[in-house]
Amino acid sequence: MKYVGNTDIQDPLDEFPQIGDDDESNVIEEIKSTIKTIEDNQQNITRTIRIKSTMMISIIAAFTIILMLIFTQVILPDDAFKIPGILKDEMTSGYFIENLKGDEIDTWVSWKIVDGDYFHIHVIESPEVTQERLDVINDVIYSTETVEIPNNLLHTFPQDGSSTYYKGWAGALETISGTQFPVPTHYHSAVSDSGTGHITIRLTNLKNTDGYSGYTRSQVDESNNQILKSQLTIFNVDNLSLNELETITRHELGHAFGLAHSDNPDDLMHPTIKTDFPYINPCNVQAITELYDGNEKGTVTCEN
Repeated sequence: MKYVGNTDIQDPLDEFPQIGDDDESNVIEEIKSTIKTIEDNQQNITRTIRIKSTMMISIIAAFTIILMLIFTQVILPDDAFKIPGILKDEMTSGYFIENLKGDEIDTWVSWKIVDGDYFHIHVIESPEVTQERLDVINDVIYSTETVEIPNNLLHTFPQDGSSTYYKGWAGALETISGTQFPVPTHYHSAVSDSGTGHITIRLTNLKNTDGYSGYTRSQVDESNNQILKSQLTIFNVDNLSLNELETITRHELGHAFGLAHSDNPDDLMHPTIKTDFPYINPCNVQAITELYDGNEKGTVTCEN
């Protein structure tokens, strides 16, 4: 049987638009563009999250540090009086007083000088002696600068008052007058290779076998209770900051002028220097005053 149909019927697929090569490329480019836009948006979102997270972490860290400073009492009103970075390690001091026979003696001894004569403080020449270090030593000798420190910071009285501290021995000792023996105040300093002078200061990179940062050895005429010569040695100087050199030199000069060690940990003359205020205090000045006024008992009670 022969089937006869309508020969005008079209193929249904003919109704769909035909995609050429150019149209296919355009579609692919649009897809790529859409994907790129999505990736850029994701990157922007990630970057924003990262920035905000970093800001939050920084804020939290800063807040934590502030709380730690407050609770550990690092933020104190006395910061203005402290010497920044003064003691990276504990500094210790020793001293030795011997008579003309070389025997060790335990007594308080003063210089017996003619009033108005030069008192020679000489630095022994060595590779460790630099201009910076000389400037520090000269400041310790000659400075008349003072520091006013509230008494409540150092447990002295009256608690609502303050005390005057001295950065240099000249400023401290020139306040003393009327003592039985003249207090050395008229100084001459120099760099010397001969070791001459009433007081000599030696800087060295050697370490002291007992661990001292500084050591003072004084020879005395025991019969007259008179210092004849004092020799200061500052050890391991390349590992001392200038502030540390200043502090240990100030301490050792206290021995050279006749002071012994103090049992007060807040005092410049404590054998281990821990104080935040390593200056010459009123008690040191009072002790020198009594020493040069004939006190040979070796102790002094400070008046507040």
